[in-house]
Amino acid sequence: MPKGERGSSKPYLRGDIWWIKYYVPGEEKPRYESSGSPNKHDAVRLLNTRRKEIDDRKISSSNATVNDLLKLYLDDQKRQKRHSYKSADGFARLHLKPAFGPIKAAALQTKRITAFIEQKQQAEYANASINRWLEALRRAYALGLEASPPLVYTAPDIESLMLEEDNVREGFLEHDRYAILRGELPDHQRLVLVIGYHLGMRRGEILKLRWDQVDWSENLIRLERRQTKGKKARIAPLYGELRAWLDMAHTAREPECPFIVSWQGHGISEVKTAWRKACERANIPELLVHDLRRTAARNMLRAGIPEKQIMLIAGWKTRSMFDRYHIVDERDIHEAGKKLARHLEQKAQQLAAQAEAKVVTKEVTEAQINGKLQ
Repeated sequence: MPKGERGSSKPYLRGDIWWIKYYVPGEEKPRYESSGSPNKHDAVRLLNTRRKEIDDRKISSSNATVNDLLKLYLDDQKRQKRHSYKSADGFARLHLKPAFGPIKAAALQTKRITAFIEQKQQAEYANASINRWLEALRRAYALGLEASPPLVYTAPDIESLMLEEDNVREGFLEHDRYAILRGELPDHQRLVLVIGYHLGMRRGEILKLRWDQVDWSENLIRLERRQTKGKKARIAPLYGELRAWLDMAHTAREPECPFIVSWQGHGISEVKTAWRKACERANIPELLVHDLRRTAARNMLRAGIPEKQIMLIAGWKTRSMFDRYHIVDERDIHEAGKKLARHLEQKAQQLAAQAEAKVVTKEVTEAQINGKLQ
């Protein structure tokens, strides 16, 4: 029979070895563990360690696996009706489940995740892609912690494992190239170019625009909350050439089609192919539709529109997201250099004038002194 205060969660003897008993929240039965030592103090230290791990939620009562957490993640994506559900399903099905699925969620260690990252890097996946998978895993653990009752009581430190990304957007469309590309595009794509170039909307937002969202009297386009990536309604100005193109498109529209951009009969692959071939003919083969957002933002900046208004028009929620687009090019840098040169030249002229004034003042003073002495 074991000797000791077994009923009070204190160490007790089994033969010559001290054992501990402790309770984990959510479990009806106690856990028993050997200290592996004939010294009671070793058992006390082990018991204190386990109690601290319970307080810190490093010991879980759940047998949930990472697969269970990923199911919570996918259910949440579907419930929120996120545009990225298809991507989220791919993250889980193709990468996270094969690597971690059967593992008990509470037992997943940082070194296992690090090995996963190294494996994906060796397979030449981009850091940005790996980070999206890690973010999905982190979200899955967050949902597991929030569940009632919790599916897990602790989460690995995934944030510290995130990789550095080169996520600054690149590419501009100069106005002369814009005019050439517009002439090369088929009818169903010209409005995508015109709207994107003038307002910096995302392609998905442009394709969802309807004619009843155009406020002709107020010269505005009103985007609905469900149409935007940030799930926030926006208002964009209708001006200049943009209005002229929309006027022409409205006159020539198909009455049964409610959308501004009508590409019925063209599959998404055909749309992408038409854009790529038109860009090649316009001698800008690397241009992406998404580059129009950077171009529109730069044009607005050059027109003197405040950054806050640009963010509202184009749909950037935070300044950090706006900064990712790095709205500068070589001409901006040259112009900055010219402004700095003018500023320093003015400073030099001011200093020269001040020095000259001091010399004149000194000469006048000396003349006055000499006159008084005579």
